[in-house]
Amino acid sequence: MLFGQDQRSQTADAAVIDESDTFVAMVRSAIILAVLLLPWFVPRETPHLMHVATIVAAIYTLALFMARLAKRRLPLQRVLAIGVDLFLITAAIVAWQGAARALFQLYYLVVIVAAMWFGQWGALVTAVLAIGAFVAGQYAVTEVPTYELPLAAMLWENGALVLVILAVTSSYVLRARDAERARTWQIDHELSLARSLQREMLPAELPELPGYDLAVRLEAAREVSGDLYDFILLDEHTLLMFIADVAGKSVHGLMHVSLLHSHLRAAAAERMAPAAIAERVNKSVYDALQPHSFASAFIASLHLPSGRIVYVNCGHPPPLLLRQGDTGEPERLRTRTPMIGLTRTPGYLQLSTRIAPGDVLVATTDGVLEARDHHGNLFEEEGLLGALAETGAASAEEMAAGVMSAVAQFTRRAATDDAIVSVLRRTANGSERRNTTANDS
Repeated sequence: MLFGQDQRSQTADAAVIDESDTFVAMVRSAIILAVLLLPWFVPRETPHLMHVATIVAAIYTLALFMARLAKRRLPLQRVLAIGVDLFLITAAIVAWQGAARALFQLYYLVVIVAAMWFGQWGALVTAVLAIGAFVAGQYAVTEVPTYELPLAAMLWENGALVLVILAVTSSYVLRARDAERARTWQIDHELSLARSLQREMLPAELPELPGYDLAVRLEAAREVSGDLYDFILLDEHTLLMFIADVAGKSVHGLMHVSLLHSHLRAAAAERMAPAAIAERVNKSVYDALQPHSFASAFIASLHLPSGRIVYVNCGHPPPLLLRQGDTGEPERLRTRTPMIGLTRTPGYLQLSTRIAPGDVLVATTDGVLEARDHHGNLFEEEGLLGALAETGAASAEEMAAGVMSAVAQFTRRAATDDAIVSVLRRTANGSERRNTTANDS
């Protein structure tokens, strides 16, 4: 059926009228209003045919708006709309012959709408019907014998060829637009699912740690992030923490983040040491990350009462341990072992140190250290320490926010890489603070 697309459209959305239907109805209403007001501005008699066309169009448009209020569609709604509009325009051309060429261009709008609703064949049929109605109207009102009216010249002068070309090309343009919309919707849908998955991976709340102040900030360069962090309270005395950066952004990077996260969680559940966790994760994800992906990671186990921290650094920017918050001589937590996914036999080593009361542990991803200004200069560790020095003895949340703010002021543009700032501060008096997290992904 030539206009079968209209029926499919009605079935797909029987309760809601498309915006295009409303727009077409508004244009038709404007034409009707112009016809009704014309005698007030140009004293002349409106032909009988124009009265009939105006009444038909008004009745149809009123029925359309009533159907909209009832959240229903009229039978063959769009086919009727094309027919009513062709009738209205043809009647106007017959009524006002002096403006026939200008009024003929209104057929262009009807053909474009037909292309949008019914595709190429619908647009071509509408163009042929418009030309036929125009020719019939011209021959019906002229007093010159038909054999003296050169049909081809009349159609050429009024733009019939343009109408046919428009019918063909507009359908391709609208088809491309619809395809682009469909792709955009699919991408948005996938990104929405990816964001939901990422929210599930990141902790909604950080654990409450007596004697410690903990805060994390994550800012994604794109819709989803390739960075990851987690803080797992294994028991009342032991905190497992990790922060990772997976090569790749958006959905592609998130797939590897999800894989890494699941294996980290599984190893953590077995109460493995940080180096053993790294070995287990590397063995599990190595094949999946090949040949172009890898991940840096910092994995640590903190004994809360003593402050003893055992850690392994898998090619990650070394976290900075600030003794008594002093940024002058930070202790860098590195173990000089390779990233996850680079080799099957990484030989991860772990070291240990102690976080004393008043000390601050700051961990970031390279989205912070490798942020660039408009001259290409890197933020680096120097910028990080400068930002931490400016915050002074602030809370962990204020320190994390201060670093992110300093990075934004340094780059003065949208982030080009994912960035995490984690601040763990052991309070000097052993008092508790509420731990906070901010995920701007």
